[in-house]
Amino acid sequence: MSGESRNSAKGLIYAVVSSSTFGLVPLFAIPALKAGVSVNSVVFYRFAISALLVGVVLLAKRESLRIEKRQLPVIAGFAFLYAATSFLLTQSYLYIPSGLATTLHFLYPVLVTILMVVFFKERLSVPVAVATLLALGGIYLLSGSEGGEINPTGMALALTTVLTYASYIVGLNRSSIGRIDSLKLTFYILATGSLFFLANLLVRGEGLAPVPSWTTGIDLFLLALVPTLISNLTLILAVKHIGSTTTAVLGCMELLTAVVMGILFLGESCSLIQAWGIGIILVAVTTVIVARNPEELKKMWQRAPRLLYKRESRMRRRM
Repeated sequence: MSGESRNSAKGLIYAVVSSSTFGLVPLFAIPALKAGVSVNSVVFYRFAISALLVGVVLLAKRESLRIEKRQLPVIAGFAFLYAATSFLLTQSYLYIPSGLATTLHFLYPVLVTILMVVFFKERLSVPVAVATLLALGGIYLLSGSEGGEINPTGMALALTTVLTYASYIVGLNRSSIGRIDSLKLTFYILATGSLFFLANLLVRGEGLAPVPSWTTGIDLFLLALVPTLISNLTLILAVKHIGSTTTAVLGCMELLTAVVMGILFLGESCSLIQAWGIGIILVAVTTVIVARNPEELKKMWQRAPRLLYKRESRMRRRM
């Protein structure tokens, strides 16, 4: 496998991991909100614990945290975009169902594609364009069974995350800040984001809400670890390897994860329409993967019969 193909394959894996883990936000955030922890406190715990975990890893690896002064305002800008996405999406759960909020949030791949094509003259390949349309169709079907009255405040909050998250992804791809070590960049974005939320708590005079139980503490820790630390780190790595557009299209796995987790752990049902949506999203993801690695996938299919034959031969010899 060539270096370019290897990087592309890594990028695809990072993108799928990032979007899949980000889809777990409602699974951990909603129980904490229902336990009485305010939105401002939830997002502060989320970012502060994540930053602390990354900081421990960097210290254990004896990595230098030094960065250039001119990079600080840029990092602050990215931290604001990522923090705003987290806050607004979590806030929207109080007004509209989490499935609908996540569905609206998933308009961001379209905006990423538009920004990259219009402002940065990126060439949009036919497979990626088709995959984008398929992903939107799948997202529409997944949201089709969502009931309840649609609150305009919740809609506005969720739709604003489309702009903030799309800007964050495009910025990572086009800014020189993307050349900073991924783990170090993750630390600074999460640490700066936690400072934003701490300042918000102080300005509002709200105070940091105590953790009411050990189960809520576990939810907050997992919220910080999985859909924050792991998701953001793999997102940065994905953008570095395969760019903003492909990473955004593969982001549809986030909604797929949210639906599956809801079925497995929250007692939610899956209608036939949702099943069709899941299938279409999987086709969209497969389309992107094939488009990014056509030669390598062709080689894999060519090697498959030989590998199967060798495996059968070994099994016969053992018998």
